[in-house]
Amino acid sequence: MNSTNSRTILLKKMMAIAGLIWFVYLIFHMLSVLSFHSGEAVFSGFYVWLNSSILYPILLALLVLTISFHIVIAVSRQLSNNESIGERYKKTYPKAIPRLVAWLGALIMLAFIVIHSVQMLSTETVDLYQEIHSIFNHPLMWFIYGLGLLSLSTHLHHALTNVLQTLGISSSQCHGLALFIVVVIMAGFASIPLGILYA
Repeated sequence: MNSTNSRTILLKKMMAIAGLIWFVYLIFHMLSVLSFHSGEAVFSGFYVWLNSSILYPILLALLVLTISFHIVIAVSRQLSNNESIGERYKKTYPKAIPRLVAWLGALIMLAFIVIHSVQMLSTETVDLYQEIHSIFNHPLMWFIYGLGLLSLSTHLHHALTNVLQTLGISSSQCHGLALFIVVVIMAGFASIPLGILYA
């Protein structure tokens, strides 16, 4: 195995680890926001504790570093793939998903993460419960949130399918399992605005 192939494999593994860190955080984030249904005291109490914890700046730094690395490697791999010489080494893009759609979905997801992060970081923790109520009183935020969750779910399904196949699970089984995981996570996040709507 030449040095180029070894480097490519190493970068793919590191990219997967970065994605896994974000997946674990996504589960943690979903479980923490579900405390919203327990009322303002529980929800605000948890986030006051979290944001004042020494773990908070470490968590933020880790998330920024890993998503930056994930994006840089994904883009560089795609550009490198486009320049590959010979059909043996060039990986064709799935015909079911046009390249423009895939890139647009990734950009929408990134924009959603940035918007969502700015909203949460610019809000005082003690006002977070009321701020979430305020956010979902605007139809535009429903559109942004829905679009963000849709792009996140497609990216997550693709990533989980690849990981599960790597673990030796058959193609038909891993698609079903990945879909189940994605639906559970998306339902958890969607329950917040729906809970506000039907309160």
